[in-house]
Amino acid sequence: MLALLTSAAAMSACRPQSSAAAEVYSPPNVAWMPGDDAGADGDAGADGGAVEAGEGDYGAHDLACAEDIEGPGCPWDRNAVRYADDGIRGDHSPSMEPLEPAPLERCPDSAVMGEMSEVPAGAFVMGCELSEDAACGKAERGARALELPAFAIDRTEVTQAAYQRCIDAGSCTAPAGGFEPRAHCTHPVVNVSWAQAGEYCESLGRRLPTEREWEKAARGTQGPTFPWGDASPSCERANFGDCGLRAARPVASYPAGASPYGVLDMAGNVREWVFDSEPGRGRQPKRGIRGGMFTDRAQNLRAARRSWGDVSVSDLGIGFRCAS
Repeated sequence: MLALLTSAAAMSACRPQSSAAAEVYSPPNVAWMPGDDAGADGDAGADGGAVEAGEGDYGAHDLACAEDIEGPGCPWDRNAVRYADDGIRGDHSPSMEPLEPAPLERCPDSAVMGEMSEVPAGAFVMGCELSEDAACGKAERGARALELPAFAIDRTEVTQAAYQRCIDAGSCTAPAGGFEPRAHCTHPVVNVSWAQAGEYCESLGRRLPTEREWEKAARGTQGPTFPWGDASPSCERANFGDCGLRAARPVASYPAGASPYGVLDMAGNVREWVFDSEPGRGRQPKRGIRGGMFTDRAQNLRAARRSWGDVSVSDLGIGFRCAS
């Protein structure tokens, strides 16, 4: 027996011995869990004692993480406290991604807008002269001074939130399309006919503005080319074709484009129904449409520009505002 033990010891001595210390494996990104009494010095063993680093079956730990990558001590530990974005794929928890905002159940009252600007009585210049404005259209020619009594006009185009309130009250019917009041509370309501626009204004004890009222509210008493003056349109003043948005923006997005009376969006964003019939059409008269829209050229933003549409027309580029 002694001979066998001596032989085994001799064989062990003959084996090559590594001079390097044994490598201690630690699982990546192991988060300390609340209640772990061992803290950074070691993990709690099955018997409650501390397990020194390097001990334990880390192969089992890796298998557990493969099954549930958000488990305790795993790269996406759902309970770990993280103070910064850890990166992408592999150590970034999906729970850290920003959530899409849920659609509003109802637009806030502030989205209804509806404030009105007062326009005092007095004379203003309507129309234009070809000698002064090369873009002056045939229907606009012949600038003349007109007297108007005082009136009030909506400071902004009617919003989708405001129109939805009218639908809820049973006084208005739904637009033909492009109507998403929960997502676009303060966008102008569009795709409404001339009659639908009138019904909305009537529900508030108001009416559609006349052409004269609309133009005075847009130009003031001095008769500038655009609501803000004679300077060429820019994307700071209006939403039009050169800006490339090709869609309506929320009302009041361009305060630099305000008229002398503080009325907004009278050039660009969407065109607007007015009350008047097209002159010279006795049967099936068309109704006036004023202002420019988001796809118009700069010259079509002129405050004197006139156009008309059939009363049944509804379009993504036509909205309205009310007067009283």
